[in-house]
Amino acid sequence: MTPKTLTDALPIVAAAYGRKFGIPVRVGGTQARTDGGVIVIPAIGTDPTARTLAWGYLAHEAAHVRYTDFALPRAHAPLERFIQGVIEDIRIEGELIAAYPGTRRTLDAVVSALVADGSLSAVDETESPSDILGNGVLALARHRYRKQEALASHAKEADRAMRAVFQPRFVHRLQGLMSEIPRLAGTAASIDLARRIVGLIEEESQEPPPPAPQQSDADRGAGSDPASNPDTGNGAWQNDDDARETSTNSRSGDDTEQGDAGDGGSENDASADDGVDDRDEEGEQGQDGRPADAGTNDPGRTTASNDARRALQQALSATDDELPEDLFASVAQALNGQHRDSATLLPAAEAYVGDLQSGRMALDRVKGHSAKLAARLQGLIETRTLERARAGRHGRSLSPRHLHRAGVGDPRVFRIREQAIAPNTALHLLVDLSSSMSAGRDAIALDAAAALALEPVKGVSRAVTAFPSLQGQSDKVTRILAHGERVASRVGAFVQRGRGGTPMTGALWFAAADLLARRETRKVIITLTDGQPDDVCTAADLIERAGAAGIEMIGVGIAVDVGRLFPVAVRIDAVADLKTVLFGIAEQLLLT
Repeated sequence: MTPKTLTDALPIVAAAYGRKFGIPVRVGGTQARTDGGVIVIPAIGTDPTARTLAWGYLAHEAAHVRYTDFALPRAHAPLERFIQGVIEDIRIEGELIAAYPGTRRTLDAVVSALVADGSLSAVDETESPSDILGNGVLALARHRYRKQEALASHAKEADRAMRAVFQPRFVHRLQGLMSEIPRLAGTAASIDLARRIVGLIEEESQEPPPPAPQQSDADRGAGSDPASNPDTGNGAWQNDDDARETSTNSRSGDDTEQGDAGDGGSENDASADDGVDDRDEEGEQGQDGRPADAGTNDPGRTTASNDARRALQQALSATDDELPEDLFASVAQALNGQHRDSATLLPAAEAYVGDLQSGRMALDRVKGHSAKLAARLQGLIETRTLERARAGRHGRSLSPRHLHRAGVGDPRVFRIREQAIAPNTALHLLVDLSSSMSAGRDAIALDAAAALALEPVKGVSRAVTAFPSLQGQSDKVTRILAHGERVASRVGAFVQRGRGGTPMTGALWFAAADLLARRETRKVIITLTDGQPDDVCTAADLIERAGAAGIEMIGVGIAVDVGRLFPVAVRIDAVADLKTVLFGIAEQLLLT
């Protein structure tokens, strides 16, 4: 058993992610999810790919919690909701990467893993219009505006398939709108852009308006001879159509080539202003505002336009099941399939203030015990850290008290000054508040924790946590005191009652993760309990692993002996016992 066994464990790494992003993380259960406040991932074992997905999922969901405005309503239509998700995902990941550059690799590794195992594949024009449009938007947006190189070939194929099915004119206008993604300032902007993209799809899916009626002879000038005026004859209209078609064909080739090359180019290479330049390979707009092909009799071009409109209509009416799955929803599904245990391995912390008046009464009750305990500990610390002198074989000055040794051949006559090392300890107190701790044991445990934490001891940082949660939930613990806080500011939290079971394993994971993040060289967990965890095997295993990782584990049995579970154990039946039974252990832990 090595320290790496614990420090590389999923709950420890997950807790580190939570601290890094300022988001509570819970490990356990069977579902990866977030409620906008806490991120949950299931226990997934040691599979490297599953861990890659887990770290990416944590980073992505942390970005949502930090940067997404969940109060804004999402679209009702499935296609618009899907496009909103793609755009917002790219925006919030960009925000997170700007704040934490290292997360780029973590997030990109998820896409690379999905591409490698075939979960994320390129689209082709034989698939349904909703798949082509959804996956096309996803691949193009993530490659061009999140710069995810694993999707380079996917983006190129998506561009080709979309041009074949929806026609280049639509793709050109769509990519013009998508080029705004890097400049979006918030969730509302993402929603607005998705709405405009859907508006473009709706516009392009409609039948073109009928041609305007041609002018009569009277409007053109009575008595004029069309044949005598080359600018008004049918031949002139035909020549104009031919000229437009020739010009358009030339531009079409350039446009298609630009679209293919754009996948690896800058983010503006396909970003013509929407509605300003509507040219495509089917021609410019006519003088009546309609696409130039609207009045032609070319059956092939008319059929292609109709097919494109029907394809866009199908995408607009697609259901959630017909659209591609959200990228990180699929990551969550993959993690759910990897879960190993439904038990909670790392609970989330809930805040608790408590009743201030009751807390002050409890504080007065334990002040005497706490002051005596702290005074004795501080006295020992000061004694051990004072400069001391001893006799040695070498030195710069003689020790008058030891000169007599020279007469008997003892060379230890030199005076050597030394100073003991001051304590540098992080202490986490866990308080069992299960139902079995009722009837007075809960009060004893909380008073004992308050007495230990009340008077600060130089060189010792302490935290106090109760388990289970206030409602008896095993997936949460109740934070009573954090490192650096004074008991006087948190007195109300030291007045609670027993409830629920004894999820000690999760509480131990929480305390271990807290201490492994501390800079202090010595780390100690003291658990005040009546000694019967919900799962004795997992609790005993974690106590052993924590000990192997250098965390000293102490059990304080409240009116019971907990020596079978903890390597160092004491028993107290009242708060007054703390001064005697804990003093010897505290001296050993803090001063050796």
